[in-house]
Amino acid sequence: MMRKKGGPLRHLEGWEVGIVAIAIAALGTLLAVPLPVSPRDVPLPLPDGKVLSATLDRERSQAAAIARALEEERSRTSGTSELFDLRAFGQEFRAYGAAEASGDTYAVVRARQKLLETVARARGVGDDKLVALRSYQQQLFLAELRKWENSGVASEELTGLGGGFLDLVQKSGWLQGRTIVMDDLVRGILFKRRWNQVTGISGSAYAISLDEHRTFYAFLLTHPYVEGRAALEPKDACRLADQWRMRKIEELARLDTSYPYVLARGVLSYRLGRYPEAVQAFRDYLGSAEDGRYVLRARNYFAAAVAKAAEERDIIE
Repeated sequence: MMRKKGGPLRHLEGWEVGIVAIAIAALGTLLAVPLPVSPRDVPLPLPDGKVLSATLDRERSQAAAIARALEEERSRTSGTSELFDLRAFGQEFRAYGAAEASGDTYAVVRARQKLLETVARARGVGDDKLVALRSYQQQLFLAELRKWENSGVASEELTGLGGGFLDLVQKSGWLQGRTIVMDDLVRGILFKRRWNQVTGISGSAYAISLDEHRTFYAFLLTHPYVEGRAALEPKDACRLADQWRMRKIEELARLDTSYPYVLARGVLSYRLGRYPEAVQAFRDYLGSAEDGRYVLRARNYFAAAVAKAAEERDIIE
């Protein structure tokens, strides 16, 4: 037979549930009241990993198929293959890369003219085969980069396919020793972007996908370019990096409408000491945000920006 609680203890019956309810209410209050938090991290674009994986698999398959076809074409002793024009295009693409790496402006102009002369004939073979050739060259480029990281020796193939790529990564601060601070995915995207730009070829078959753009800009926002970084004071280098990031998020927003550009602009404005601009950006974001992923963070950033703007106004007055 159970005994009933008596005396003063009867007033504590169910106290466990009460404590939990109080804790939940207190937590809800904390979440509802913005806490001033200085913005630190710029939101990064979010690529779809499954889509990127499928793209990589397709490009490897394309590269393997065209490699076999080119090898078969090379082994023929007579006759003319439709792949002749693709091979000619590939040779002129490498010649352009070598000229670009040499820094000789006149050589670059001449090589570009010869390359463009082969483009129309190569496209006549079919966009599917030319895209496959790009994938094949991309895979060769990635393999040559790995060889360079191991040996420090830039092969003719790497120079032909990448042009001034090694100079770019060094000037951009994307090199640690002989290790390039980007994975094969980003390296491959950079190659495709350059290939499209150098050849002047466009069209849906050659387009960089949205998820590739997201991956590329996530890398740029994480590894900003600052010219002459080594000679700068850390504070100045950070300021220039954030100014560069500001330009990159503007580029990204034109490509990816889902990117929280207004929030990112607020973060960078705050970090650059432009507090009134940051206040307006966070206000705009909170007034239009449909995705709740960043709302709590934005409220806290807004509170911090308001406090900084008020402090700055008091100092001026």
